[in-house]
Amino acid sequence: MTTHQLCDILNEFAPLSLQDSWDNSGLQIDNNDAPVTGVLICFDITEKSLQEAIAKNCNVIVAHHPLLFHGLKQISHNTYIERCVRIAILNNIAIYCNHTPLDKVQGGISWMLGQKLGIQNMAYLQTDGSASYGTIGDFPAPISENEFIGLLKKTFGLTYVRCSDPLNKPINKVALCGGSGAFLIEDAIKAKADAFVCGDIKHHEFYKAEHKILLADIGHFESEIGTKEIFFSILSKKIPTFALHLSEHDKSPINCL
Repeated sequence: MTTHQLCDILNEFAPLSLQDSWDNSGLQIDNNDAPVTGVLICFDITEKSLQEAIAKNCNVIVAHHPLLFHGLKQISHNTYIERCVRIAILNNIAIYCNHTPLDKVQGGISWMLGQKLGIQNMAYLQTDGSASYGTIGDFPAPISENEFIGLLKKTFGLTYVRCSDPLNKPINKVALCGGSGAFLIEDAIKAKADAFVCGDIKHHEFYKAEHKILLADIGHFESEIGTKEIFFSILSKKIPTFALHLSEHDKSPINCL
């Protein structure tokens, strides 16, 4: 198995052609299509994840968020991105990222989010013909708002959930979007969802609830951490004897003190 063959397996599940124009998914750093010695699966590329890859003899890192979004004018030690590029190249480590394609495909981020919550009968929340964002589905039976918030906390290890005003009605139909999903608030309301779960809802965006829906922001990292499970599942089914490692150093860069 070479690096490019491994990338082809991931591209088959979440084609790079689906990525948004601003995205930069794909093989960001190549290792000359070397035979794969091991794969480290992580959420973000950091210096810690690269050192972990070296320690575990992994010459390929698969991540959700791209390391490179913009062009680099130099590769020095000044920023963590530049340092990560240097470490990867000096150690012949390939870096592959799949971002918005994994957000859009059936069985991707939003679907994993729903599965973790026990949502059934999931379907796309928004479609534009060529790509789709978000999912919507139902609980097996309605639950109270307090039970719903408690489920979010328990499932994603949260101490609090940022919410719009309570509606004081049962939660049955739930819309979901991993990551920054506030752009789907209107779609969730039109779909008559009782609640919408995502990350990165801004202050003024909570007003869009209009007492029609319960908005629940569980955090960007928390809503997308299931990406590692998706990558692991895809690769382990195709290459079950391969050395796959889930990073032990993934954590949100946001600290609540």
